[in-house]
Formats: sequence, structure tokens, C-alpha cells
Amino acid sequence: MERRDVLKAGVVGAVVTLTQASGAQSEPAAGSTPLGSKDTETDLSVVVIGADGSVPSKPIVDKYIGAKADVWFYLPNLPEFSADLEFLDSDPRIKLAKSYADILANKKAGKLSMVIGWQNSAALEEAAGNEWRFVRPPRTKLREYYELGLRSANLNYNLSNSFGGGMLDPRVPLTTQGKYIVGKMQDMGILVDCCGHTGEQTALDILAMARRPVIISHGNVLALNDNPRNSSDRVIEGVAKTGGLMGVTALDAFMTWSRKDAARVDTGPYPPRANVARYVNEFDYLKRLVGIDHIALGTDFTSDIEAADPSQMFEFPPSMMYKQTPTIKYVEGFESVSDLGNVRAEMVRRGYTQEEIAKVFGGNWMRVFREAWNS
Repeated sequence: MERRDVLKAGVVGAVVTLTQASGAQSEPAAGSTPLGSKDTETDLSVVVIGADGSVPSKPIVDKYIGAKADVWFYLPNLPEFSADLEFLDSDPRIKLAKSYADILANKKAGKLSMVIGWQNSAALEEAAGNEWRFVRPPRTKLREYYELGLRSANLNYNLSNSFGGGMLDPRVPLTTQGKYIVGKMQDMGILVDCCGHTGEQTALDILAMARRPVIISHGNVLALNDNPRNSSDRVIEGVAKTGGLMGVTALDAFMTWSRKDAARVDTGPYPPRANVARYVNEFDYLKRLVGIDHIALGTDFTSDIEAADPSQMFEFPPSMMYKQTPTIKYVEGFESVSDLGNVRAEMVRRGYTQEEIAKVFGGNWMRVFREAWNS
């Protein structure tokens, strides 16, 4: 599987009915958890590794179980729901979770939960067989994917599409189709994601219409490193105002490579790799900016993929990545879920309390799941 195929997996979605589009707010759907409800003790008992796109395999499950993680928040390749479900059938240690209750039940049974999301909602575009013209309301496959287990979705992957602007088009707004999808996703109980693959204006437009928590599933702080893949303070603050969170990715380049470095993309010299301390600097900044309740793990781990080479990947501009061989580079000391203890140790060293660590390691994800999902 090529890197671009794996990375085009995802997390984001949404829809707005005509009434909602006009500005009226609807009540959460029947069966949904009331916003702001509390179940803190239960939430803090769960460890969630957000935004891991590693190709499903028994060795990856081994790592999750060895790290005592409870939830693999997985970003699969768009067309491969069937393969993912077949993998789940092949390994009794991991089960699909479609609800907050499923996660708790799986944990009680000693099972690892998989929560599935998208990094790109191309499967909802007209070219993928959805009916957007001459019908009211539009006929999309969103419900089909929801029933299969989709619980999070991002609208686009770096490039713009019919829903809005990608990272490479930061001024493109959320389109009429995008507003419909964002509203529908929030009605249905699918987490809307506006991670750094989404353009800034589209992200801001999503936040302006949000009625439930919105997330940055895997991102980094633009104020700490001027990389176009990173999220600005105003997007991060907007996400926090919805009750959402930012999952912090462990991808090295987003913390070490910036726009000013683009001219050296093929030749170097390349920056020293970020370490665990640099990774936790992201938490420190976010804690000051929006508070501990809006920070989570959003690792962006992947496996079995080609290294990033911007000269061969149009969607990865030189200002975003440098040429990495032979494999993609992650934070030194946090290159897989097996290294989770190193992050915990650095947080302890800096004075984070056990409750704060538990929130970042999963409690905040669980709260958002409760408030954003209908089940």
C-alpha cells in the first residue's frame, strides 16, 4: 500500500438540514448523550490512541495490548471497510466499536476496541456515486458508512474538493455541499474533523456552524512551527469552544520543518529529529492556550508505507515535508504505541498530575465520543 493511499484515510464528516443551514439549531437526535454530561471517572480509565493509520495486522494489535491501550482510533483507506471488517474477524482480541458503550464493554471483556474514521470524505462526492443534483435532499452514502462503523470524518485531504478547501487552499470556504455534509454528520453522530489537512477558512466555517464537539484528530501547533500542515491558534481555540479537542501528532517534520526550509527539501541539511520533550512542548502550549480538557493523543502512526518524498507527491509540498528515507520519521522515543511510557514519563517530569495525564491519554477522547456520537 502506498503512503498516499494510507494517509488519504480519514476522519471528518457532517451535514446541515435546510432548517439548520438557515441558522436554527436542532436538538440532539434521540438516544444521544446530553452535551456536557459527566462520567469523568469512567472516561479517565480508558487509554485512546488517536489517529493511527497503521495497516491492521496482528503485530500492531500485539503492540496495543502490550502498551495497555484500550482504543485504536483508526484512519483506514477509504474503500477498504470490507478488508478492515475481515481483519477484525480474524483476530478475536480486537473488536469494532460503534458506540461509547461498545468501548466500555470491550474493555470489560479484555478486548481492544477499533474506532474507524476518515481523513477524506471523497466517498461522499458525486463522482463516487452520490446524487447531489436535481434531488432534494441529496442522496449520499453517509448512512451506509455510518452503519458500517464510520464515527469520524475529515472533509478533504490537502487538496480542495466539492466540500471545501484543503490545506493547500487555505482561503477556500466551506461550500454549500460541505455545509450539508457537516450538518448531516452532526445529526447522525459522526465526529467532524478539521485537522490540518483541511484549509483554514473551511475549518473556521465548520466551527461557526458546529452544534457538537469538533476535533483536530491529528495535528500540531502552528505557533510552535510554521509548517502549513499545522493548526493556527484561532482554529484550535474554535475547536475548544465546541467542546472538542486536538490530538497531537508525533510526525517529526511537523515539529521541525517549516516554510523557510522548503528550498532544502531535496538536498538538506535536514533538521535534527524532534524528541519526546519536543512532543510534550505541544501539550504545554495547548494547556496554556485552551486547557487540559482539550488535548489528546493523535499520533498519525502508520506502517508498511513508502517514505515521504515531496518531489514525488503533489499533495505534500516542500514547505510541509522534507525527503525522508527509508521510512517516515516520528519523534525519537515515540515511534509507536509501544513507546507510550516515554511520553508519560516526560509529562510526570514536568509536573502533570495523574488526572491530567489520564485526560490526555484517553479521557478527553471518551468525553468527546459521548458528546458527539448518538450511541
